[in-house]
Amino acid sequence: MLLASSMVITLVLWYAINHYLPDAYNPFEELSLDDEVTFVTRHKIKQLKTDEAACFAVLKNSKLKFERLPDQERGESCGLYDAALLHQSNISYGGGVTLTCPALVGLAMWEKKALMPLADEFFDQPIVRIKHFGTYACRNVNNRPTGRRSQHAYANAIDIAGFVLADGTEISVLKDWGTDDKAGEFLAAIHQSACQYFTAVLGPDYNSAHHNHFHFDQGPWSVCT
Repeated sequence: MLLASSMVITLVLWYAINHYLPDAYNPFEELSLDDEVTFVTRHKIKQLKTDEAACFAVLKNSKLKFERLPDQERGESCGLYDAALLHQSNISYGGGVTLTCPALVGLAMWEKKALMPLADEFFDQPIVRIKHFGTYACRNVNNRPTGRRSQHAYANAIDIAGFVLADGTEISVLKDWGTDDKAGEFLAAIHQSACQYFTAVLGPDYNSAHHNHFHFDQGPWSVCT
């Protein structure tokens, strides 16, 4: 009797979730880059790590221009797997960006739902370029000679150094992090916002190795600092 009651309750909840919850709040609904950001957004992005087809479907249904890359081993415990080359989004990255599909989804959503709105809020103009230190690099964490591989070894991370506004103004993590002005406040806001879209978000307060950039990745360890 108890088992039957539990099954009925489960079915009722499933029906209610799928028929009455808006898509952005429904954890079972497919993710879209146009979705409103809610408390389930990060969960949906995380689920893409184990669903290659669903992940690339998100990219295909977006306005991004990208190229899916073949899996390839690139040295000991390094390589590209379920990765894509970003050709064009709404912002220039100064060249192609290679990332795993979940990392690219996170980057695209952060760009659209957090970075651009915050630029309008703080500066009344858009970001036209993101300056970065790259995505893929076959190396260990913090470039140590020994230890575990960095998420960069799988193109599962991006290091962002700064931004260029439409009027040519440059905002630098190295120069503007922690300053008591709009640039410093903007950097603090976008750093915090990234935690909704990436598993790990590291900045200058994390350690000296990150004094000049933000590190975003979709690895297995959750941290936001």
